[in-house]
Amino acid sequence: MAVLIKFAPIIAMIAYAWFQMRGSERAMLRDLDNKSKRLAEGPLLDAIQRFRGALGISALQVDVYDVEPINGLAAPDGRIFLTRGLIDKYREGLFNSDELAAVIAHEIGHLSLGHHDRRRKAWKIETAARAAASAFLPGALRGLSVQAGNLVARLLHMRLSRTDEYQADAFAVALMQRSGLNPEASITLLEKLDKLAEGRGAPISWLASHPPTQKRIAAVRRAIDSVG
Repeated sequence: MAVLIKFAPIIAMIAYAWFQMRGSERAMLRDLDNKSKRLAEGPLLDAIQRFRGALGISALQVDVYDVEPINGLAAPDGRIFLTRGLIDKYREGLFNSDELAAVIAHEIGHLSLGHHDRRRKAWKIETAARAAASAFLPGALRGLSVQAGNLVARLLHMRLSRTDEYQADAFAVALMQRSGLNPEASITLLEKLDKLAEGRGAPISWLASHPPTQKRIAAVRRAIDSVG
């Protein structure tokens, strides 16, 4: 009992933070539900069917999220979304169907490689460390520890994010090739997004917090060469 009392503040802080995170996820899913509809673009539906065949699955849902930023995302519940901003650029002819298929393949990579679960586990470790520091360290050290913990957390998230993006890019290259689609589309997609971002003077959402575009392109080129 004494042990439980001693660790009760840590357990309470972790539980509170966990419910906050899950609440945020649920809010995001509700927003996606309210602002999305099923993708109905012919060439992209063919690509999705090819992905199903290559992966040996029947459940692969891609929806259009009615927001302006140019982005693609994989939701924790397994659905994949392309934003209206991205679809609009496709309809304007800025992107072709293979390039949007590369976005879908990339997001499938995040789901298939378990990136959501990995980030949750990292978050649990960070939260436990912060809670322990807050509960047991003296006041002066506690403040420094929290600041250091925040810095380490940001660096860890950046590293995880960049690692995840490289892995998802490589997964997309392999999936595109197995599906009979052009893996070079991953490169032309990144080049076009980077150019579009320069024209706007601000990062495109799909590039934000990701590795530098030229490094991603170089990694994609290596992945193409390795499966070619």
